[in-house]
Amino acid sequence: MKMTATIVFIYGLLVLLGGIAGYVAAASIPSLVAGLACGLVLMGLAIAVSKGSLYSQYFALAFTFLLDGFFTYRFAKTLHFFPAGFMSLLSLVVLIVIALKIRKTLKMC
Repeated sequence: MKMTATIVFIYGLLVLLGGIAGYVAAASIPSLVAGLACGLVLMGLAIAVSKGSLYSQYFALAFTFLLDGFFTYRFAKTLHFFPAGFMSLLSLVVLIVIALKIRKTLKMC
């Protein structure tokens, strides 16, 4: 449980920092707001996951899935690996980690 929470927390931190970097590089207010909001949501979910909440694992899975869809769309539109392609790949890895954790949790029940 701690490993999954740590991974989700680091992912949230990277999303948050990506929003700040987008603001600094392009003065993009939407990038800043979205990065901060999504990053803080993911870090909050990581704390809930570390406490053992199954619902927070499902919500983290759904939220990561939506972010992966967004980053994949941006990568397909721009064809620039960084940042959209990298974040899409990272989102997919986090998505797999969370799904495997949920599967393991459900097998234990």
